[in-house]
Amino acid sequence: MELEGRTAIVTGASRGLGRHIARALAAEKANLVLAARSRSELEQTAADISGVNVKIVATDVARRGDLQKLAAAAGEVDVLVNNAGIEIPCEFQRLPLEEMDRMLAVNLVSALTLTRLLLPGMLERKRGHIVNMASMAGKSGPPLAEVYAVTKAGLIGLTQSLRASYDGAGVSASAICPGFITDAGMFADRAAKDGVAPPKLLGSSRPEDVARAVIRAIRKDIPEVIVNPGPTR
Repeated sequence: MELEGRTAIVTGASRGLGRHIARALAAEKANLVLAARSRSELEQTAADISGVNVKIVATDVARRGDLQKLAAAAGEVDVLVNNAGIEIPCEFQRLPLEEMDRMLAVNLVSALTLTRLLLPGMLERKRGHIVNMASMAGKSGPPLAEVYAVTKAGLIGLTQSLRASYDGAGVSASAICPGFITDAGMFADRAAKDGVAPPKLLGSSRPEDVARAVIRAIRKDIPEVIVNPGPTR
């Protein structure tokens, strides 16, 4: 899919990887619908973008009603980037059930719901691409991340099923699986707060690498892109 003139929704666009993905899509001349809970932070993302139409929709992706409003406000959507996500490192037996429910809702159920809402229009127009921001954690679950790993593995499975179900219908899907990302995103936030660093054997990538992977996956219809240097990939 060529992105110029298309409309793309990016969830979790208020910070982290979402901002970099939004900028990369704008560089390809795609019009944007930016979604996250914080309108003021979405406005900061939009302020860095020029030359394309940008719409801001304050959205709590854990609420179905908010997702329905987002889909209605966006209109005809060609690209959906399910990027919103949270991670709560914790021993599983100590993880509050409310936190487990919210992680499932934000990371996985929101992607399922928003895809379901937008898919009929994509199929009718015979044009659409869904990008699910998964993780290396979805391929090999790390410690203290049981629920997070489940949600990311679910996004990989969702991508595979969508590709199988709608092959030849003009609608496709890609999963992006980053490893450790520096400078922006959840791991970068933890590194700044707790001083953790990526294991030397695994290495790390930059948020720009993830954004480029998203663009490449859409343009070349790649099923899965692992963003990680060296032998781990």
